[in-house]
Order: sequence, then C-alpha cells, then structure tokens
Amino acid sequence: MRIVHITSGLSVGGAEMMLYRLIKTSQREGVQHTVISLSSVDMLGDRIRALGVEVKILGMSRSAPNPFLLFKLVQWILAYRPDVVQTWMYHADLFGGIAACMARWVVRWRGVDAERLTLAWGVHQTEFPPFSANKKLALIARTCAVLSRYVPDVIVCCAEAAKRTHSAGGYCAPRMQVILNGFDLELFKPQARQHDPLRALLGVAADTPIVGIVGRVDPAKDYENFITAIGKTSRAFPHCHYVMIGKGLDATNVELTSLIRKAKVADVCHLLGARDDVHRLIPFFDVFCLSSRSEGLPTVVGEAMASGVPCVATDVGDTATLIGATGHLVPKEDADALASGLIALLGLSDEARLELGMKARQRMQTHFSIDTSWRTYETAYERVRSLFKGKPAMQGHSTGEY
Repeated sequence: MRIVHITSGLSVGGAEMMLYRLIKTSQREGVQHTVISLSSVDMLGDRIRALGVEVKILGMSRSAPNPFLLFKLVQWILAYRPDVVQTWMYHADLFGGIAACMARWVVRWRGVDAERLTLAWGVHQTEFPPFSANKKLALIARTCAVLSRYVPDVIVCCAEAAKRTHSAGGYCAPRMQVILNGFDLELFKPQARQHDPLRALLGVAADTPIVGIVGRVDPAKDYENFITAIGKTSRAFPHCHYVMIGKGLDATNVELTSLIRKAKVADVCHLLGARDDVHRLIPFFDVFCLSSRSEGLPTVVGEAMASGVPCVATDVGDTATLIGATGHLVPKEDADALASGLIALLGLSDEARLELGMKARQRMQTHFSIDTSWRTYETAYERVRSLFKGKPAMQGHSTGEY
C-alpha cells in the first residue's frame, strides 16, 4: 500500500506525533509513505526523514494561502500514484482534499487505467468550530463541514467527543469513524531514577518533586489555568518545581513569563521550549498535568501514562476514556480544582505514586497500543478500497452510509 500524508505542518503536536508513530509501525509491513507538509518542515520533519520517508514542503502560508500551490500539490499526488491520501487537520483536509479530488479528475481525463485513490480526512480537535480567536481556522473548519458530504471517503476522528461535536456542526456523520490514537510503548516507558537527565538539566536536587506539562502554545491548552493552579500548589509544596515543554513555551513568550511572575513561581518554573527528547524527560516527572479547555484524545497524557507517570487532567474530549481510574480528572477552566488534583498526587508517598503510574502504564498496554491503532486505520482504508475496486478513478459514492 502506498500512502501520501498531507499535513498542515510538522511541529511536535499530538496529531503530528500520531502520524510519526503510524508511519514507523506500518513500515514493518512494507507500507510505503510520503509526507507533504503544507507549511514548513519544523522539528518532526527530520525525524520522519530518519525513517527513510520522503518529506516534501509545499511552503504555503497559513495567513495568505497561494492557490497556485494547489496545482503543485495535485502534481505531487499524481507523481506518487498513492492508494490512499490521508490528510491531517483542517487546512490539510481542505486543500489536500481538493487536490486529491483534482488528481482523480486528471487521471480520468487522461484515460489512465488506475484504481481510484482513497481519501481520508483527519479530525484531531474536539472544539467545533475552533476557538473564535482564530476566525480563519473556524472558517476553514466550517467549509470542511460543508464539503464533508462530497470530498472524503472516510473521516477519521481521534475521539468520540470529536465525532459528536463535528457531526453536530455539520460534518457528514455516516462517513465518520473513531480511531483512537495509539502510542509507542517502547519509546515511552518508565526509567530507572538512578540516571535522571531532567533534574540534571534543571540543576535541582535528586529528591525535588517535579510537575510537568507538554504542548505547544495554543488557546486550547489554557496555560493561564496551569500557571494559576501551580501558583496555588506551590504554597502547599514550596520545594516542587514545574516544567513546561513545547513550542512557544520559552523565555521569549512575554505573556507567559508575565503570568508566571504574577503567580510567584518564577524561581521554580522552567520553560524548556520545543524539544525532540521529550520521551527522555517525561518518565522523570512525578506528576503530569493537562490544563486544556479542549482536546480530542490527548497524546501527551497517553505518553505520560505509558512512561509510568500519574496524571491530573481536565475532563475534556476523551481524556476520561484514556485515564480511567489511574489519575485525577478535574473540570476545565477551574484552577482551584486543578491545584487540588496536583496537591493530592504530590501528597502521596513515592511508593503510592509509583503504583498509580504502573497502573497507568498497564492501561496503555491493554487498550492503546499503536499496533491496534494502525490495524484499525488499515481496515478503514481497505473497506473503502474494496467498495470501488475495479471502478473508474473518478467514481464517487452517495452521501449515505457505506
């Protein structure tokens, strides 16, 4: 099977990491992948190239998309002749979806005897439409909702919550299928505390408690909620330190640093920015925190659980399905509740926290392996391909259920 992935970008985010894991796992079965980023290569591009996968950059600006680049994208799809085009996130769903349909038209016009390519969209956000702060993204999402009855063959949602909100917002429900994110349980796993790169990096004592949070700067992540909560937590545990990892979480973020100073945690809060060694650091958190006001199935929570770290998380998207009884769920946008959850886990003995973390790891092994996730993707692709086997490249289908 040949798959072309079209993604909005290649920064280290939940959807992008799922793409990376899916490629790495399916390669073992001989699946061939090509990745096209609409915007830039960013940090994850090099990691995908290290797998031997070609990564192409279209160079489209999100603020002012160049329509002529759409024709280049069509040419690339035609050159690769994929069995499947999988798009990731709204920009890619829209522009990649239109390009894939145009490629079908070109194949039909040329009279080429080729099997019809399967087009799968990817929905990786629960909030619909996206936060009003990003009006352009909301417009693109609403456009996708209109086109969802005509363009994609299948719409993959990362969570039941994402499917509910998007179908309520106009997405074609019969074409939607939930495929939960899978996790690399060999990359993310518990580590012996004798060799602790995190505390060495921070320059703190070996017995310093650490709460960590991971994710790029985005209104959905609600970092103000996190910082307010750790300000309250710090009064109960003054020796605890806090680590923030992700694109935009660095000293150049004036708004963020101002919030940290206001919360009076500047001396114990470490902004590490974007990193490509998160899997080496997360196992050394004592507690992982998710402060989001919106998620699908949060990848970072699954990675922490796989690493044997208990989590305190806002009850958004399918986070409850992920955590089960292995951590604390709190209401979103409630810093008092978030602080209470953090204080509860920090107040456990080291042995009790370790036991809870191991239960989290076991839950990931049982329910959320990347192998299971890839098998579900493969089945979805094969189901659509079997419907159109032997039919012309331009053959469509009704807007009803398969």
